[in-house]
Amino acid sequence: MDFEKVLKAKNGDEQAVDEIVNAFRPLIKSVARGYFLIGGDLDDLMQEGMIGLFKAINGFDPEKSAEFKPFALMCVNREILNCIKKNNTDKNKALNNAVPFDSLNENALKNASPLNIVIDREENVVLLNLIENHLSKLEKQVVLMYFKGFDYGEISKELNISVRSASNALQRAKTKLHKVLQR
Repeated sequence: MDFEKVLKAKNGDEQAVDEIVNAFRPLIKSVARGYFLIGGDLDDLMQEGMIGLFKAINGFDPEKSAEFKPFALMCVNREILNCIKKNNTDKNKALNNAVPFDSLNENALKNASPLNIVIDREENVVLLNLIENHLSKLEKQVVLMYFKGFDYGEISKELNISVRSASNALQRAKTKLHKVLQR
């Protein structure tokens, strides 16, 4: 990708933007396939990747970076990862703070609507069943710790495994859960 085209796109040239988007679409799709978004699909991740590409176009400085492509791919990856992280944090807040069903007392019931309690329970049960029935013991541990906000280093220390093993277990779990959810 030449600097001229990127600078034109940065300055609002629609044709240059379209050319860059069309050139990067297959790369963004390839990057997005490597990730898993609970409750989302490939198109959602590609859309996040496109947002990353637009941020790359607007933020590219030829004086700081020799090439646009590596910078753009870094922005695409970052945007997808931020989306997944936010989605996991928001979506699994109920799971991370779940109260066992039999421990809900009258005070807890007064503070939450009955509909929200039922929905939270159902979402937790579905997610936990998918994890329980389709993942290995290590994958379960890694996924649950990841949902709680642990990073690979913390997971590896806690489970006494290498960072690489933690990363591989999470990737296998994502692949398995993605296949199950696509059925």
